[in-house]
Amino acid sequence: MEAENILARNITAAGDKAAYDTACKRLLANKGIFAWIMKSRLEAYGDFGVNENAEKY
Repeated sequence: MEAENILARNITAAGDKAAYDTACKRLLANKGIFAWIMKSRLEAYGDFGVNENAEKY
């Protein structure tokens, strides 16, 4: 019985990870969000505005 529980947990965890991955990809596909991350975390894009980064990159 324990093997079935471990297998069930592993299958559930794999599904959860796939859903998380899909949600992150959808979030980063939004140009405004991605441009804000670029501006706030990458020095090369810090001098540009969020809208400018979204339009150019």
